[in-house]
Amino acid sequence: MKKLLLSAVLLMMAMMVQAQNAQLSDIRKKYAEAKEMMTNKKKADLPPDETVVTSNYMAPGAGPIKDVTHYYYSGEFDENLGNVCYTPYFITRKYNVGAREYYEEFLYDKGNLVFYFCKSQNDETRYYWGTNGFFHEMIKGQKQMDEVFAARLANDLTEAFHKLMNREY
Repeated sequence: MKKLLLSAVLLMMAMMVQAQNAQLSDIRKKYAEAKEMMTNKKKADLPPDETVVTSNYMAPGAGPIKDVTHYYYSGEFDENLGNVCYTPYFITRKYNVGAREYYEEFLYDKGNLVFYFCKSQNDETRYYWGTNGFFHEMIKGQKQMDEVFAARLANDLTEAFHKLMNREY
């Protein structure tokens, strides 16, 4: 009985790992496709579906901060609304806090966050979300932020994008 129970538990764990690996592979494929789309537009000299927002401000204790956010998006005509609806598929953000620089990437699939990446000096943080929510993290060095705050930041950036494109929700 114990062997049967142990076998069942091991089989379930193996199935979970296999499902997680499949989701990771799918997200990495979507990431490569997004990067390729951005590169192909630049190579073909097509107008990019990109909006850049640059903010310069002073922060107490940190000094001057420069924050540059790139929104890469696609547009589809919505017959119900009678206009084009824009959806971000990739967002990059580069900013500094004092002398320390940060670079972040947010990958979306049909408007849902699936990947977050942050790099600062030798530290890297990667988070992955699947159909059932957050499922994997990879940390090199110190963790830059937790997955809950990364998801909230992604949501805030998406809301800012929609406001920028005159599409408030």
